[in-house]
Amino acid sequence: MPMLHDNSLCLSAHDELYRIDLNQVLYMQADDHYTEVYYASGIHFMVPFGLVKIEAQINAMPEARLTHRRLGRKFIVNTQRIFRINTTKELLYLNDDAGNSLSIHVSKPVLRGLMDYIRQA
Repeated sequence: MPMLHDNSLCLSAHDELYRIDLNQVLYMQADDHYTEVYYASGIHFMVPFGLVKIEAQINAMPEARLTHRRLGRKFIVNTQRIFRINTTKELLYLNDDAGNSLSIHVSKPVLRGLMDYIRQA
């Protein structure tokens, strides 16, 4: 059962515990019933939980709910890492810790919704 700890998610399954530092997350990507977590440092790892479970835990955390947003069926992104949105090319650009940019493909309607969300924040 997932548990909360400071600005981290502590997720346990069977005989394992996964601690996800939300401050370090660039984005999370669905992979069937698993989720691939990508940190700003370049580290990435897989956890045996779907995005629905992770999203529910994030939504239970007031600060994380403001900075981590679900984008379509495939992603949860750290909105503080976004520096560019290109709806024409359907790309979302994120900055890592080294100042490099990383792009992920997101559909045009989802990106437009994200732009509206950011404008209102």
